[in-house]
Amino acid sequence: MRVLIASGGTGGHIFPAIAVAEEIRSRKPDTQLLFMGARNKSLEGPRFRDGLRFAPVPTVGMPRKASVDWAPFAFRLLVSFDQSFWRIASFRPHVAIGFGNCSTLAPLIAAKACGTPVAIHEANVIPGKANLLLSRLSDKVLVSFPRTARHFPGHLREIRPCRRAGGAEVVGMPLRKEFTQRRDRLGALAELKLSGTEFTLLVAGGSQGARALNKEVCNLLPRLQQMSPKIQIIHLTGKSDYPWVRTCYARSFLRSYVAAFEPRMKRLYDAADLVISRAGASTIAEIVRTAKPAILVPFPYATQQHQAENARLLEENNAAIVVTQRSSSSGESPLVPGLLEKVMGLARDTRRLREMADSNRRLSNGSAARNIVDVLFKIARPEEVVAHNRIGRPVAVPA
Repeated sequence: MRVLIASGGTGGHIFPAIAVAEEIRSRKPDTQLLFMGARNKSLEGPRFRDGLRFAPVPTVGMPRKASVDWAPFAFRLLVSFDQSFWRIASFRPHVAIGFGNCSTLAPLIAAKACGTPVAIHEANVIPGKANLLLSRLSDKVLVSFPRTARHFPGHLREIRPCRRAGGAEVVGMPLRKEFTQRRDRLGALAELKLSGTEFTLLVAGGSQGARALNKEVCNLLPRLQQMSPKIQIIHLTGKSDYPWVRTCYARSFLRSYVAAFEPRMKRLYDAADLVISRAGASTIAEIVRTAKPAILVPFPYATQQHQAENARLLEENNAAIVVTQRSSSSGESPLVPGLLEKVMGLARDTRRLREMADSNRRLSNGSAARNIVDVLFKIARPEEVVAHNRIGRPVAVPA
């Protein structure tokens, strides 16, 4: 079997794609995978070297508003489509799936032009423009949250159903297999060289880091140390901010583990008692899956405020607290007002922490990758169809 997976290059897109790839290979080890999209180091690991092909796709950013920018966008999309079409026609996938981002437009349109069944997965509560456009030609629209489905044509009665879209199906957010393992708090803390008795705070700004969170937490270090010396911090900074953030912690007496990026996120969640993070789709799914109480600070400039909507979903279910980031800070006023008070309040309120953890457990869907792969296997073209090219001449099919 051959499967095309199209994805953007950030963690919010590539990690669910990897989770689905892991599930496919666990069920059909001989499956050939073709990843298309922005380059990402996560695809270069030994897990997928056998049977994985990767084809980078030129970045095609979709304009947010009607303007003259649509002309160069259309040209770049055409060039990307031409490159994608011939690669996909040669690979001849049985089925294709895309995980958001404009990088998936050309590969999935090309796959559809080659007669390949196409599915898309929307991770956020508010879908992006690329997936809204691709839903018009997709055979299956898959979403993480029930309320996302109402944004896709064919779901609501008052919206005229698309000819090819079969309505949105709620499958959850796929996570890598490491997140299926049981929690080992003491083991994770020992591996990070942290105490097993202190309250542990995890600060994570997503795969790219978050400068506002980095600045705010570093500014709060002296007060955290003064108010509660029994707090220790795990801080993921992003590559660009790592040097100066590491220096801030070196000047503090608080125990800490500071890293630019951590590929094994599960162990950090295992160690943490409370999470401070952005509200990207993958982060939300990881928080829910690991049942972690969280303080969410949505990125204020996210397209269509999708991070704010993701965060609000957890807050409405008593699974997280949402704190708003200011667009700018003057003088000594904080970028994230109220963050210190929220952290200290939760650190002292074990009952509230348990309630938030229980709420996340109720929201969790641990079978998302399995659900998605079930759909892909169901809509995949049969081998006898793939064995013929678009004009009907038989071609050789690898054993």
